[in-house]
Amino acid sequence: MKLFVACCLLAMASAAPQLIQNTSPINIGQPQVRILSERFENDDSGNYEFSYEQDNGQRMEEIGRFQPGPEPETGSLSQQGSYEYVGDDGNTYQVSYVADVNGFQPQGNHLPVAPQQIEAYAQLRADFPQLFWAEGLSAGRQVDEFGQPIFENRGDRITR
Repeated sequence: MKLFVACCLLAMASAAPQLIQNTSPINIGQPQVRILSERFENDDSGNYEFSYEQDNGQRMEEIGRFQPGPEPETGSLSQQGSYEYVGDDGNTYQVSYVADVNGFQPQGNHLPVAPQQIEAYAQLRADFPQLFWAEGLSAGRQVDEFGQPIFENRGDRITR
């Protein structure tokens, strides 16, 4: 009889509803963020525009333009846009940027500013200009058929 009662108790315990774990992707205790607006447009050439705004103060907009290259399936994409958000300190931060062949170039009042030219570096540039040949390519300096700068020997120093 004791064995029968123990089996009944075990059967009732296993049939009782189990605690269900929270499997929701939303974190409990975190406020839900609603999307107030969103837009995405693109064309067959690789150009696009998109933007969104959320009710927590976060917003972003970006424009991308594709420039075809000389060969099929080559080219470059230039992007410009901005985003803003409310930081943990309650301040609103805004960043504007350009991203192209020159890299990602952000601008914002809260971002650090690059240091001025280091004096020793300026002296190095004056003493050894051949080390800095690539800087002049975008300024229209002369280059040979391989893209290398054309240097002139002017007595005591070599110049581009």
